Amino acid sequence: MIKEYTQKNYLIRINRLIELIRLFFLKIFSLVNQKLNIANLFASLTSYISDISPSAGRIFANTAVRYIFANNILLNMQIKKSQKIAQRSSLKRILIISDLNIGDAVNIQTAANLLKKIGAQSIDYAINKKAYSLIKYNPDISNVFAIFEKANFVNKDEINYLNNLIKQNNYDLVINFCPFLNKHSINGKNFINYMGLSIYVANNYFKQTKTHITYAIHTFLNKIFNTNIPFEKNYLYLSSYSIQEAKKIYDTIPKNHKIIFFNIDATSPFTFMPFSMQLSLLEQLSKLDNVSIILSTSFSQKNLQEKLYSLINNKKHIIPLSNNLPIDAYAALIDFCDCFISSDTGGLHIASSYKLNEHNKALKNKTAIFSIFGATPANIYSYDSYRQNFLKSSQDALSRSYVSDSPCKNITCINKAAKKCKTIRCFYGINTKEIVSDIKNYLDLNA
Repeated sequence: MIKEYTQKNYLIRINRLIELIRLFFLKIFSLVNQKLNIANLFASLTSYISDISPSAGRIFANTAVRYIFANNILLNMQIKKSQKIAQRSSLKRILIISDLNIGDAVNIQTAANLLKKIGAQSIDYAINKKAYSLIKYNPDISNVFAIFEKANFVNKDEINYLNNLIKQNNYDLVINFCPFLNKHSINGKNFINYMGLSIYVANNYFKQTKTHITYAIHTFLNKIFNTNIPFEKNYLYLSSYSIQEAKKIYDTIPKNHKIIFFNIDATSPFTFMPFSMQLSLLEQLSKLDNVSIILSTSFSQKNLQEKLYSLINNKKHIIPLSNNLPIDAYAALIDFCDCFISSDTGGLHIASSYKLNEHNKALKNKTAIFSIFGATPANIYSYDSYRQNFLKSSQDALSRSYVSDSPCKNITCINKAAKKCKTIRCFYGINTKEIVSDIKNYLDLNA
């Protein structure tokens, strides 16, 4: 009896010591990261190594991240920390802070869906301003706060706005998915930061399990709230007006034509499909019979649409899209299309979402997704109906992913804003003829 008590007491002391050590190292890491932004410095370092030796850069980056950042010990610590915060938090009022891109605002909605299912009474959502019309009709979200202007920076005014919002609404829980914010910059009595999810995604990536960001958010929240809610589609709710505006464009296209939406834009040079590759795809697709190709505009590359259009020989099949089209009408127009082609950017996640109107009535949702991936890990952000451990799109149609075999590609490429690579090898090995052949066969078109 005394022996058992002594052993039990000894184990309790060991556990307390481990917890103190854990808290100490987390505090040190947090303080150092706050001053130096370790993730950005490391991503920059791997860029320099990759420029000298692509394979050495890949091996160094993946090995370091796998064993230092994405290990099971650190992951379990983060999960336990988040579980403690979740257990002491009421679910009456919750604030979700999205990452800064439009695609992030679309994907992170899955968190609101799960939280609503486990009893959250009021869920507010802070997002990029440009994504507002895509999110405002989501029935799981009580209030949408369109705050962020930039895709890679949060300014002081935005931080002050968030803190005032948290103070005024007295949220029971704040869940932050933005790596540019942390508990030192954001107030809140119960604050779950993005770090646990980041480690969880990286850990799953190296284990080669299903890792898509929407699925990872869902399963991570299931873990920290100790629930088992099944994963659903990612939803997008659009206004009837945006659907009507999209239909005006659709009505100008011959009814016997298959419609291809070709998205030319991307916010990073490491995810931007090379100009020559885009032109090659467009030339091949424009030779197909009974096809109309909607050519998107570009907000990151000046005059890109005009340059591509001027060089396409068979222009009769090309429909240049106006840059004045609102983003919700852009989303609705995709629903009228038979397939969507894009690299990794917000438009891809808009296209892949299951679309409904504001009255919860489903749209067509028959758009096939063909995504072409350069730097970013495809199994985290892409969609594929056949590849193992990939997530298929939420459309009731085929999804295919074409992944480059760049010799330097590694997990740090997910941090695009911090990469400094002088030589861009991101799209090495992409076969445009294979992509066109798959699209042709899917749409049953003839050259």
